[in-house]
Parts: sequence; structure tokens; C-alpha cells
Amino acid sequence: MMPRIIFFEALIYASLATKNMLSQYFDLAGYSSVQIGFLMTVLPIVSLASSPFWFKLGSKIGERRIYYIVSIATAFLIWPVFLAGDFATNLLFMFVFSFFFSGIVPIGDSLIMSRIKLTGGRFDRIRLCGTIGFAITSFCLSMVLGTSFIWLFVATSLLVSISAMTIGLKDHGTDALRGPSKKKTTDGTLFEYSIMTAGMFLGITLNSFHNSFIPLLTRERGMDVSAVGVIFAITAVSEIPFLLYADRLISRIGNLAVLEIGMGVIGVRMILISFTTSVVSLYLAETLHGLTYILMYYSLFDYIHFRLPKEHLASAQSVFWVVRSGLTFIAGSIGGGFLIERLSVTLAFRSFGVAGMAAAGIVFFIGLLKRTNSREKYKDTAGG
Repeated sequence: MMPRIIFFEALIYASLATKNMLSQYFDLAGYSSVQIGFLMTVLPIVSLASSPFWFKLGSKIGERRIYYIVSIATAFLIWPVFLAGDFATNLLFMFVFSFFFSGIVPIGDSLIMSRIKLTGGRFDRIRLCGTIGFAITSFCLSMVLGTSFIWLFVATSLLVSISAMTIGLKDHGTDALRGPSKKKTTDGTLFEYSIMTAGMFLGITLNSFHNSFIPLLTRERGMDVSAVGVIFAITAVSEIPFLLYADRLISRIGNLAVLEIGMGVIGVRMILISFTTSVVSLYLAETLHGLTYILMYYSLFDYIHFRLPKEHLASAQSVFWVVRSGLTFIAGSIGGGFLIERLSVTLAFRSFGVAGMAAAGIVFFIGLLKRTNSREKYKDTAGG
């Protein structure tokens, strides 16, 4: 695989790790759970408009140029968030920052997938490098944030700036154009894509709630500030086993089945987290993350690029990022903030877990009907 692309993937997901820890910064800055929910929801709200905008502009002037713009702007615009002194000002600065930061991962992953389709390679292995970058950054930040949260903002600026220099404005590729290692089948349907998108929305909403409010839960239980960084490092490392066998697993049981597993396990994980009483038990519950978010994200991302007909690629990809980076965080952050105010952090985690398991059951039932119908059609065709 291409070293430049591998390093680039590690950097863009490392920057995502810094974004996830903003909620802890807001919590320690004294904001309420509802205010934190609104601040963390700015990015997904903005991404509803910014993701389609960046992709559309990228089709005209090139995605490399777009990535360069959003990354350099992000490096500068993160600092007003640190310097803001009150909620209203911070909310305004978060809107400006989010407009550019929201393009980092979508455009970055799109660049990588385009490269893979031209030169070969496996996205699961490249995405694994993103997970490693996320884990290393989370762990390193957990070691230094106890001294000062300025390191969170320094890390964000450095990571996105280096990623811009890594990808550059021009294609440096000299690899032979041998095509992707995985063949596109185009046997996917918009119905199955819609079911999977709805399932991803329901499942990743729980993950968004978790990432926004796990700092509140650890603080309420008297855990050290470093616990949040360690948790994000654990969750990232837990994704590695799946990413080593992702393509193989999908080819064996199918994209929808992989997504259903992720939905079910994340519900169980949230319930277990609500019952943890020590930092060790919390860390153990967090290891289940490796069977949650990454399964839902990867199964649908793979379905879009290797199962859907080409004419649906652009629109499906835009919807994917609007849901993944927008709607799930809006529901998880704002909904979660109000639920915590009404109940408590513990009961909110438990409630989201129960709702997640119910949603997984519904999607599993729909998937079961689809698989049964497909088998009957196959028998009729074979018999005929």
C-alpha cells in the first residue's frame, strides 16, 4: 500500500480524536449538559449543508484542493473556540470552525477511495491505519490534558496542517493503474441501501451520545481527567480485529448482517456502561466498541462503493456523510443533553441502550424478511 496514503489516513482520524475530546473541554469549562449538547451539535448541523457543498465544489475544482482549503482553515479556526469566554461566543466560533472541519474526514476518505479504485489496495487495511492514528492521539492527549487543555488545540492545528502537506495540491502518484483489489458487483438496491442507512442512523446516534457525554459520566463517578482519553484509545484499538478481516466477513455474511451485529452490540454496550462502578469495569465495557460503530460505518461505506450502481454513487455518498456526521450527532447530542437534564447521566445511557437494542431488533426482522424472500426467489429461479 502507498505510504503517503496510509500516513494521510492516520492523520485525518487523529484529528477526529481531538474533536471527540472537545466535549470534555466544554465540561471542564463549566458548561451545562444542554449547552454541551448544543456545542457538540454545531458540527453535525453545519455538516448537513457543508458536506454536499464540499463534494459539489470538489467535483468542479478537485477534491485535493478542497481538502487543502478545509484543513488549513481548520488549523487557524480552532483557536477562537479556545479563546472564547462565554457560551454564545463559543457557539458562534463553533459554527465557523465546523464549516471547514466537517470536510476533513469525508473528503479525505473520498480521496483515498478514489486512489484505491485506480491503483488497487484494500480500504479495510488503510482504514485500520486511521484507527491506529485515532488511538495514538487519544492516548497521548490523555497523558497531557491533565496539565492544560491547550494541547488539545495545538494537536488539532498540527494534525490537519501536516495532513494538508501530506496530500498536497497535486497528485504525486506513480503507482501502476491496476484497478481495485475488490471487484464492484453493482447488485445492490436502493431499498437495501435505505434500510442500512436508517440502521446506521439509529446505531451511530448511540455512539454520538456516548462520545458527547462520556466525560460527564466519568466526572460524576469521580474518575481522573485522563480516563476519557484512555477510553477513546481503547475504543479505537478495539476496532483493529474487525478491520483485519472486514472484507472477508462482509463477503461471507453480507453487508446488512454486519450492520445488524453492530446495532445490537452497541445497545448492549450502552447498558453495560450504565452499570459500571469502577474505571476498570468501564474500560472493559468500552472494549465492545470494536463490534459497534466500525461495523455500521464500514458495512454501509463498502455497500455504497462496491454494491450500488455507479449512477447512485455521488448522491449515496452525500447522504451517507449527512447521516453519519450530521443527523446522528444532532439526535445523540441534543437529545442526549435534554434526556440527561430530565433523568441523569446513568439513566440516559441505559435508556439509549434499550432503545438501540429495540431498533436493532426491527432492522434484523426486516433483514430476515429480505433474506427469506431472496432465498425463495433463488429457489424459484433454480427450479425454473
